[in-house]
Amino acid sequence: MKHDIAESPSSIGRNPSRRSFLKATLATTALSAVPVPFEGVQLRKGLPPIPTVADLAGDRFTHRMRDLYSNQTAQNELGYAQAAKSVAGITAIGIPPFGCCGVPETPWSPGFLLTCEIFLNGRILRAYPDGDKVTYQWFPHRVVRETAADGLQFTTEMFMPAKRRAVAQIIRVENLKSASRKITLGFDMRAGVAKKPGPWFTNSPGEADNQIEFNANSGCLVFEARHSQAISVQGINPKPERAADSRMLTFELTLGPGETKELHYVNVIDQDRQSALATYDALQSDLRQVARAHEQSFNSLIRSAFTPGNSEFSGHLPQLETNDESLWNLYHAGIKNLLFARRASPDSAYGNTYLTLGGRVIQTLSFPWDTSLTSLSIALLDPEALRRLVEVWFVSDMHQHLATDYLTGQPMGPWYAVNDMAITRCAKNYLCVTGDFAWLDKRIGDKTALDHLLYHATYWKELDKNSHGLGDYGKLENNLEVVSTYLHESAGMNAGNVSSMRFVAGLLERRGDSSRAAQLRSEAKDLAQRINQKLYVAGKGYWQCGYPDGSFVVVRHCYDFLSVLDNMPGDLSAVQKQEMDNFFWRELHSDYWMRALSPNDADATWNIRPDHSWLGAYCAWPPMTAKGLYETGPPSRVAAWLKNVAKAGNQGPIGQAHFVESFFPLEGGAAYKCPYDLPYMNDWCCIAGGAFTDLVIDSIFGADLSLTNGVRIASRLADFDPNAQLRNLRHQGKNYSVSAKGATISS
Repeated sequence: MKHDIAESPSSIGRNPSRRSFLKATLATTALSAVPVPFEGVQLRKGLPPIPTVADLAGDRFTHRMRDLYSNQTAQNELGYAQAAKSVAGITAIGIPPFGCCGVPETPWSPGFLLTCEIFLNGRILRAYPDGDKVTYQWFPHRVVRETAADGLQFTTEMFMPAKRRAVAQIIRVENLKSASRKITLGFDMRAGVAKKPGPWFTNSPGEADNQIEFNANSGCLVFEARHSQAISVQGINPKPERAADSRMLTFELTLGPGETKELHYVNVIDQDRQSALATYDALQSDLRQVARAHEQSFNSLIRSAFTPGNSEFSGHLPQLETNDESLWNLYHAGIKNLLFARRASPDSAYGNTYLTLGGRVIQTLSFPWDTSLTSLSIALLDPEALRRLVEVWFVSDMHQHLATDYLTGQPMGPWYAVNDMAITRCAKNYLCVTGDFAWLDKRIGDKTALDHLLYHATYWKELDKNSHGLGDYGKLENNLEVVSTYLHESAGMNAGNVSSMRFVAGLLERRGDSSRAAQLRSEAKDLAQRINQKLYVAGKGYWQCGYPDGSFVVVRHCYDFLSVLDNMPGDLSAVQKQEMDNFFWRELHSDYWMRALSPNDADATWNIRPDHSWLGAYCAWPPMTAKGLYETGPPSRVAAWLKNVAKAGNQGPIGQAHFVESFFPLEGGAAYKCPYDLPYMNDWCCIAGGAFTDLVIDSIFGADLSLTNGVRIASRLADFDPNAQLRNLRHQGKNYSVSAKGATISS
């Protein structure tokens, strides 16, 4: 029996402008034509202090299957789903503890599975001329894709309905020809669904031998795991004519000239079959309304992020008022990363939290390192979540591990050298923002919070195994992972101990323990002197690592540059600062991004993963480096560079890494986001991209949220927008308005 499928005029067209695309409808109902079901996707007017999903959208880009590019990823509060390199394929669905279309555990595994892949007249759509040429656009709440093949225009809108363990997609097919035609559409469904209560470490789990059953009543396929309690219910509405080859849902369509018809795909993941089927039917009953509600929910979440006293976050971010687009883009680039990292899952061992990576891998882990690099913004937005993470890390022996898993709270992986500095930095920003000094007396495990902080600030002494007066931070896996010479006694890691001891000294002095505070400050000064004397390469502007045998190896990496300037700028001479400034502009700078490692470094041949190599840099290195450059040279030069760097947010959230433009051509005038494909291996999004937001607050506005001396301003706005303001910047119970003139308490 042939089923009727909804018809609607194409609102996107063959060659849409960006603005017409923003205004385009997400979809029309599967039963009748309805205009513009999505609200809020409108032309941006000015630079709004509170953006919408449309304001934060990426640009439109076109790629082919053969291209290396970062696959767009959708999310909700519970998980991620990634768009495949096709117009409708979906992969890497991670809704912990459930995984779907992950990597099946089987010999010669194909890797991540694909579902909802289209076959046109019995042939995979990607095999048609131009069928693999896909134009896509990322929004915070959905991914839009389109392609044309064999006289047909395919447009899809993929999203994860709010607060549901589900992925949905609205699929529209338009006849571009002047004559009617009949076509057969097949949708190949796969799942590999599995449940893994935790901990997760790498890819989404997958079972290769799911039992598959066609449910004729709902017109869907039920995939059931055999080795865990996991169900994936996948189908398309209207119901298919048949289910061929166990997995292929097939439709016969007749399309008049210029006619568009629409289908709705839903994938519900649960541990109970009846519950999954009921949710599937509920979503399919009016997917258009579900999509509209999802957009409204996301816009509401964004509004909450900037609203004092909201119900979604334990804090809020300040609103930026500016007429400078580059400043606006810098600020909101980081906010996209923060929102993308947020999890509000009932399966979390420690409540609402923030994950490090968003995309294919390590979907349940929070790393102290990455979190610390945007800990000012997290402390403003959600201080309770940040405090909970710090407390978990206090008792998880982070001298043996690199992250914790939110499903179980358990620590995972080998040790990261930066952990002491990172945990202390997170705690510092929490205390500076909230003024919650009572927390220091809270017992967490067998110590108070203050005792834990003192322990982390001075742990480097236990690492001075070589009696060189410096912490030995271990091997490749403990440090930058892909720079084979950055080992043992490094300036960047040891500099963190200088600032950590000074921070804890301030806490002790506030409590009246001036003698102990003085001792810590003295030790910090001595350590800073040893770092300078032993590890700085005089006249060159870069640093070297000390090895256990007393030898030294030069490493021209940005991490020492940015970490030393962030943690001990007052301990550097004017000559050092000038030499370091020269080094950056000579060897690390690119017009639109930067290199993590100098191409002049002897280790440039070891590994080309771009987060730490000469091909590009990790997402936090440009904003952290800019913060350091404000200490070493003219702010106008830094601002001119940042105005190009800010454009990288045009592809969605800042990626785990971006390439320099001399290696990969610019994408829409911005540094190209690194793909996950080997050998580059960087994910769609990383929480540390929130460092862009930190940069705007603490370096461009120059707002120092101090522990005990209020809000102090050292503005660098002149090269952006001298009249810009931050509204409702929270500091210790008060909201401030901040401008180039200073900070005043908001009325």
